[in-house]
Amino acid sequence: VDLGSLSLTGHDGILITVWLGISIMVFSFNFSPIVSSFVVSKREEYEKDFGRDFTERKCSQIISRASMLMVAVVMFFAFSCLFTLSPANMAEAKAQNIPVLSYLANHFASMTGTKTTFAITLEYAASIIALVAIFKSFFGHYLGTLEGLNGLILKFGYKGDKTKVSLGKLNTISMIFIMGSTWVVAYANPNILDLIEAMGAPIIASLLCLLPMYAIRKAPSLAKYRGRLDNVFVTVI
Repeated sequence: VDLGSLSLTGHDGILITVWLGISIMVFSFNFSPIVSSFVVSKREEYEKDFGRDFTERKCSQIISRASMLMVAVVMFFAFSCLFTLSPANMAEAKAQNIPVLSYLANHFASMTGTKTTFAITLEYAASIIALVAIFKSFFGHYLGTLEGLNGLILKFGYKGDKTKVSLGKLNTISMIFIMGSTWVVAYANPNILDLIEAMGAPIIASLLCLLPMYAIRKAPSLAKYRGRLDNVFVTVI
């Protein structure tokens, strides 16, 4: 890499690239949809026997350790791919809109002229990792999205009256909407990085950073978190 060719400012400068990359990183590490179900589960497990304060500390401890483990694993994988491929290779993988492991398998196969054991291993690893990611997304995003969408439908469609609609009907309506929108996006097959950068990440970053700060400011139950320096840091970022 020619360090002299790098610039800090401009549309392709380091500062802009890092700033835009923050939103993608937030999306990559986001597991907020499952937090609600997680907290409910831990309250049922600990609150009756150990009290609310212990339950809050336990939830914070679990989330903190899980976040550090997740960041370490993901960043190790990301940096490994960055050090293995050149910028041109990364651009080609993005243009093909395929997982990086699939591109690595094709890349090493094209270098040797035949599929080596290593390339075949990468192909199978790509399928296994994709399958694991699908299950992780199901537990981390689908269940939380279903719960949130049920709440929105109940609030705006039935004025918050739970007696007017059954849980089964709510789940059916939400699942049809989620499956329909997912099929439309899958059929359109947009570039996932462009989609995250343009739509998903800014919205999620706002929800994860600005909405909690607003809730801390307005909700009496969250008053104990006001006036902390990390609140200012989260708001600025």
